Amino acid sequence: MSTSLLYHGFGIRGSAYVRTEYRHGQVFFTIRQEDGTLRCSACGSRDVRPRGHAERRFKSLPIGGKPVNIVLPIARVGCAACQTLRQVEIGFADRRRSYTK
Repeated sequence: MSTSLLYHGFGIRGSAYVRTEYRHGQVFFTIRQEDGTLRCSACGSRDVRPRGHAERRFKSLPIGGKPVNIVLPIARVGCAACQTLRQVEIGFADRRRSYTK
């Protein structure tokens, strides 16, 4: 149910649903990126190695009157092709933004 809601309702693709929490009148969807979707954000190579993550929260459209937050641990990857260490790009939010598209 929630994977379908995230995909069709919020346009979040390439992520796996983890859990839903209801705190302080808000809805928190926790998701994770699927390993097969990890690519270097600089050159687009798939030859990357995970190097930790940084958890981020994104505000999304409300459901009814309840604010919705998307919680995602964004993977940091080391690229073998271009020798960089970067966070992977996410498709549902622009760079340096705390809200979804």
